Amino acid sequence: MGTAATNTTNTMKALERLAAHEREAAAVALEFAELEASGEWAADGAVSFSAWLRHHGRLSHAGAKEWQHHGRFLRRFPALEAAARDGRLSATQIRFIRNACRPQLEPILEEQQDALVEILAGLDAGDTQRACHVWQLRATALIDTPLPTERERQLRFGADSSGAIVGNFVLPGQAGSEFAQAVKTASTWDGAEDVRTTSEKQADALFEIAAFYNKNHEVPGTPRNHPHVELSLDASTLHDMPIAIDSNGQVVDPVTTDTMLCHCAMHQIQRNNHAVLAYGRSQYTVSYSLFRSVAARDGGCRFPGCDRPVRFCDAHHIKHWRHGGPTDHDNLLLLCSRHHHHVHRNQLDVKLLPDATVEVTWPDGRQRTSRPRGRPPAARAA
Repeated sequence: MGTAATNTTNTMKALERLAAHEREAAAVALEFAELEASGEWAADGAVSFSAWLRHHGRLSHAGAKEWQHHGRFLRRFPALEAAARDGRLSATQIRFIRNACRPQLEPILEEQQDALVEILAGLDAGDTQRACHVWQLRATALIDTPLPTERERQLRFGADSSGAIVGNFVLPGQAGSEFAQAVKTASTWDGAEDVRTTSEKQADALFEIAAFYNKNHEVPGTPRNHPHVELSLDASTLHDMPIAIDSNGQVVDPVTTDTMLCHCAMHQIQRNNHAVLAYGRSQYTVSYSLFRSVAARDGGCRFPGCDRPVRFCDAHHIKHWRHGGPTDHDNLLLLCSRHHHHVHRNQLDVKLLPDATVEVTWPDGRQRTSRPRGRPPAARAA
């Protein structure tokens, strides 16, 4: 058998296995739906079927919900179940139908499911998505409720296996315009050495927007409403490798933990095993008056090339207090949220010179400086 024939055979085998996998997945989803309806899963003491599925299937929250919704949907619509079982419709096509079928459209889908299967069976994923959208618009016109004045808004997100937040969203009308303008406003350019892609710049901008809101959502101006993100860590790890847990139970890496510890409010909690014996009063790593003093000198983020004002900034310990650095005026400088994390992540060497110039040195030897913005030029020359 020649190479071309071998490749064709392998291609066909791979496609056949994919089709078989999707047919089997539909059968499994339906078994889950039957199990959920039976209530047998509750014998384990699980608070919900998705919780039971997460635990026993070793699935993420999103993964368990997908199996649950897939099974429920197929069980509700026999024609779609049959098409999924025999491979006429792929799992992706079923998902497009499910997303298009809002609860108020379910009675219409019950009547039209056979016809819809015939229409979609020969289509690819892109054409299926468009056809489902057309069906949604026509089905909506048949019910006694008016068409929505704007698109449905959605935001879905969760943590992946590494702890990073992933998701998708739909922001219609003014919400979309406000979001796009906010990202544009928060986007920065770090000069000729800025090699970030557009998507990376936009992600950094979203980080800045979230950090800014968390610092200033109660009182405008100086960010003193700490903590807005809660971390829990063992004091015995402070001088080694601080690994924390956030309020959602996600592990926070040492670099992020170090960055947040630089300027935060801390509570000492005394425990006996898992029981909390005492919860101490909050203590700021940087006092209000000291922060104001540093802000008066720096006038905003001191990372070279950054023009973020004070309200975007944290106080950064040049020598971290975990390693014996003092919390005083000469060991602190302001960095915006992104550049604060950037300095810790890349282990940049930062020096505050006697004339308040900041000198930043990269591991490869590159060096840049910034001047304080907190005083008018005449005062600097005096």
